[in-house]
Amino acid sequence: MAEDTTVMEKTSTNGTNMPDKVDDMKGNGLEITEDIDLDSEVIENFTGDGVAVLEGDIEVSLFEVESIDNGDDGFELRGPVSDVSASIEKSVFNMNGDDGIDVFGDGNTLDLFRVEAAFNTKAEGLEVDGTNNELNISLSEFEGNLNGLNIARNGQGNTLNIENSAFFDNGDDGIDVFGIENKLSLESASSTGNAEDGLEVDGSDNIITATTSLFADNGGDGFSDDTTATGNEFTFTASSFRGNSDDGFDIEGAENIVTLNNVSSDDNAEEGFEIDGRNNQITIQDRSIFGGNGDDGFDIDFRGTDNTVDVVDSGFRNNGDDGFDVFGRDNTINWSGVESFDNTEQGFEVDGDSNDVTIEDSFLLSNGSSGLSIDLTGEDNNFVVNRTAFLMNDEDGIEILGDGNTVDLFDVEIIDNGEWGLEIAGDSNMITLGGNSIFEGNGSGAIVFGGDNNTLDLGGMDIAVIDNGSGNTIV
Repeated sequence: MAEDTTVMEKTSTNGTNMPDKVDDMKGNGLEITEDIDLDSEVIENFTGDGVAVLEGDIEVSLFEVESIDNGDDGFELRGPVSDVSASIEKSVFNMNGDDGIDVFGDGNTLDLFRVEAAFNTKAEGLEVDGTNNELNISLSEFEGNLNGLNIARNGQGNTLNIENSAFFDNGDDGIDVFGIENKLSLESASSTGNAEDGLEVDGSDNIITATTSLFADNGGDGFSDDTTATGNEFTFTASSFRGNSDDGFDIEGAENIVTLNNVSSDDNAEEGFEIDGRNNQITIQDRSIFGGNGDDGFDIDFRGTDNTVDVVDSGFRNNGDDGFDVFGRDNTINWSGVESFDNTEQGFEVDGDSNDVTIEDSFLLSNGSSGLSIDLTGEDNNFVVNRTAFLMNDEDGIEILGDGNTVDLFDVEIIDNGEWGLEIAGDSNMITLGGNSIFEGNGSGAIVFGGDNNTLDLGGMDIAVIDNGSGNTIV
């Protein structure tokens, strides 16, 4: 107990207020009201906060401080506090009754370097409740809390710069952004092994970027944008979403802008990327790869409407169902320089209605079913396919099973597929062939009609067509 007495005598002359008796553990351990420089101290077992900053416009420095086993927060910037500059280095905030660190004030700056906030199991490792705070976090760990980091519902306009830090094995999410208009930047960070999502966004109008970061082995999604999330901007570069128990990446909200540059979403139990929301703008580019997922590499769920998805120079491979699946309606899909191969089912499947799809300079090959499939439920879709190859798929190169679709094919190569090059089994579809399209080596033949009242424009090319339907027109 002599060490605790030394702590109290030392700090009581430096703008703080602590209990007079070492055995009186009620209230806060250390109350800061003036500038303080605290070094190598242990603050533990108080009923309130371990460290509470109660006044603004001061400088606080903590070095090798342990604030543990307290009844409330390990460290708190109180609600009315503003303009505090706090530097915390090589310090520990573990096993507290509420948050490890709680930033409740407004307009403060908090620098965390080699900080640990762990096993605050009833609350967060780090919680941001205030507004317009700036947090710079480096080489820190947030383990075994409820959430590793939580920007609460009333957390607004905060800026968080996080690098080389880890959020792992937390009871809910690694990182949860519930507030609005915050900026979160992750560089070489990881969020792994959390019971729910690696990173979840419930709030709106936030800007979130991540570079060379990892979201892996979480019990939910690697990244999740919840149904309440609207108007956010997400940019992920050279980052990985791997081995999560649900989706690698899941967008359930509306009107968000998502950009993925050179990302990988592999070996997730369900989809590599799923969209359940509406009016989102998605850009996937720079050799992004979606592979080995249990279901589809990319899926627009039946609830996903009015989204725009641009995929450039990227790939979908070895997925347990389709490489790319559009179940929703009224979406716009643009592919350029895309490869979809070795998927268990289709390279590209459309189950939904009234979608506009453009595919150019792409390859759909060696899939377990067809290269491109418009399924039985897929109606009134519009396809334009240019300079694209459908090669060595186990069934058809292209199959059209739904009704009322328009498919324009220009300069396509449909070669060495196991069954038909082009199978038209639905009704009232309009198909146009143009350019230098090639049908070669398909197991059953070039083109077959099985449906009724379809129109096929061969563009003057001499291609063998088998018509087993009725009311079909070939020109």
